[in-house]
Amino acid sequence: MNNTETQTIENPKGGGQLAYAPYKNGIVIRRYRGIAATVEIPAYIDEKPVIAIEKKAFLSCKTIKEISLPDTMEEIGDWAFAHAERLRTITIPNRALTRGKEMFLGCLRLKEICIREQEELRTLGLARMLAMAVTVLHDYFLFEPLEVGTEPWVTRWDAKLIDLIRLDDLDGFEELWTCGEEDYEGKDYDIKSYPVEKRKMKLRIVYFRLLHPCKLAPEIVQELKDYLKASREAWDIIMEEHADDLAYYKLFADAGCITEENFDTFLTDLADAGAEIKAYMLKYKDEHLKAADAFSAFELDW
Repeated sequence: MNNTETQTIENPKGGGQLAYAPYKNGIVIRRYRGIAATVEIPAYIDEKPVIAIEKKAFLSCKTIKEISLPDTMEEIGDWAFAHAERLRTITIPNRALTRGKEMFLGCLRLKEICIREQEELRTLGLARMLAMAVTVLHDYFLFEPLEVGTEPWVTRWDAKLIDLIRLDDLDGFEELWTCGEEDYEGKDYDIKSYPVEKRKMKLRIVYFRLLHPCKLAPEIVQELKDYLKASREAWDIIMEEHADDLAYYKLFADAGCITEENFDTFLTDLADAGAEIKAYMLKYKDEHLKAADAFSAFELDW
């Protein structure tokens, strides 16, 4: 492409400029220049449809948190949004898209890939699942907007999740160490801490999937619950990240993670918890475990 054809247009939201050029029967976005948190790609420039994002167009854009692509979009190039480290949400059209390689490489904070006019997908957790597909499960074959939420799509997603949780917790550590990488997702890791953080990453996805069980097969449910039950960090995730969310305690208990042997330890950890959570735990003990003086561990502060 001839650089002399490149022109710029202001980003409609948040400032900065979009460099663009003629491409096929429309316009390609070549590069974003600016420090905006939100970028909206217009549907038309110079009365021509914007149909493509060039490779590396948003590479290493450190400030962008939200990007919206128009319904005219047809192609997204290689590494188009790679290492946009603050990117959390991207909205894409509800149509088939030609995808490039590793479009979201290094987008560790990407939370949702929303499909326009498909709000129910977001409600069901599928927008989050689509983001996880490309950032955690590393399966770009799942980046198919028209397939998201279908039985085959969900089945493939869940199969990738099962592959992930079955993977050795030290997988990837040797490569990290050999390459001299001292920073992994913002933390320093050694051979002891690496598998712990790897398990926590897996557990976050397991909890999410069980809390958003769209078309979740019974055999997958059981394997995910078994993973919670076998992981000593499953309780730590609740205490560190979801201490006020009763849904996580219910899921933890439903997976069979609470026993007579560990109940008192968990109860001690809940000394500062809300009354609703304490009451739930006491009721669970009363209904599922042998009777004991559970009130001795703490007093309910109603």
